[in-house]
Amino acid sequence: MLSLTAANPSDIIPLRDLAVNAFAEDKKYRPSGIDDGEPPGIETTRKHEEWLNSKTYLKCTKNDILVGSCILDIHDNKGVIDGLHVEPLYMNTGIGSWILNEIQRLFPKVYIWTLQTPDYSTRNHHFYKKNQFILKNKTSPEPSLGFGFYKYEKRVQ
Repeated sequence: MLSLTAANPSDIIPLRDLAVNAFAEDKKYRPSGIDDGEPPGIETTRKHEEWLNSKTYLKCTKNDILVGSCILDIHDNKGVIDGLHVEPLYMNTGIGSWILNEIQRLFPKVYIWTLQTPDYSTRNHHFYKKNQFILKNKTSPEPSLGFGFYKYEKRVQ
């Protein structure tokens, strides 16, 4: 059974490891010659502590095993998904979609959800479109990174 609950300080190291593992899996699909696509500091406990203190940081467990996480920034009726991570062993099992549906259930006052993902992440683009997110715009490649971003939005009735 899946559960999505608030993360707490004792979860920081496992959440950091989960995020690092998820981005390591993503690196397999990254074109050569571009910089890493993970958020700066994702490999540090300090960054995860910062997210825990400044955002809504949720952990997803399956039978008490950490399988995913979600970092949200919620303001009134708008929510930004700053991070969605699934442990690689559990990718392609529906957990990411379940997390997206569950955050909509947990935050019913939010009717506009936004997020961004690297332009090269075709897996992510397929995933977000499958979950009814609409591509709103594309940024030009950032010279320091070598890639741009796709920005997605979902309006909930």
